[in-house]
Amino acid sequence: MFRYASAPRLRTAAVAACLTATLAVTAPAAGAAPAAVQGTKSVQLQWASAWPADPPFHSGVLTVGGVYTCTEPAGTSVAVSFNALQILPLAMPSGSGTLPCGPGVIDAPWELASFPNADVHSGWTNVLLTFDGQGLPPQEFTA
Repeated sequence: MFRYASAPRLRTAAVAACLTATLAVTAPAAGAAPAAVQGTKSVQLQWASAWPADPPFHSGVLTVGGVYTCTEPAGTSVAVSFNALQILPLAMPSGSGTLPCGPGVIDAPWELASFPNADVHSGWTNVLLTFDGQGLPPQEFTA
């Protein structure tokens, strides 16, 4: 004699089939590789130095530097730029560039010079650094 499955049994079988399919889709394979570890990027602004302008003979240059870490894959780079403010007389030097990345780039020294500016002078300097698109808090130096 042929028996029909009861409704509760059909629902239980359907739920079990859905759970099995869901687990098969979302569960990682036993030999799956772990997700790639993202690189680390950080910077420390430690100093500023001015080569004062001597108009009309030459423009001045403000150089800033410190240490940085960028463990992204070799061959990549990270953007860095700065804007500075000097008063008495007013000067606003700025500069931009890129720093290389790689597995061994940890606490590496860096420096970046401003574009030539006729108003750069020695004295109080406020530097606003941007590293990898993120602005850092301003820092004061005597350059």
